[in-house]
Amino acid sequence: MSWKVSNELKNKILDAIKNDGITVRQASEEYGVSTVSIYDWLRKGYSSEPWEKVNLWEIRRLNKDKEDLLIIIWAMQLEINKLKKKKY
Repeated sequence: MSWKVSNELKNKILDAIKNDGITVRQASEEYGVSTVSIYDWLRKGYSSEPWEKVNLWEIRRLNKDKEDLLIIIWAMQLEINKLKKKKY
């Protein structure tokens, strides 16, 4: 038997995946929704508002890129500080 998942629950599940980093399997078990449905929402970039379509896979990729860039900036800042200390 299938049942319609409310927009509120869809958003809650997708927010948990996007922001809390839980897996689709964990969300499926916790909320009682099939992994197929969740993957379908992720693929479609589900939002309750049509103008807010968001691809969560893209958000995760961009967050990973941001983390990588922050590490590079941190390493460069360390190198700059070392060079400044050698100068004096």
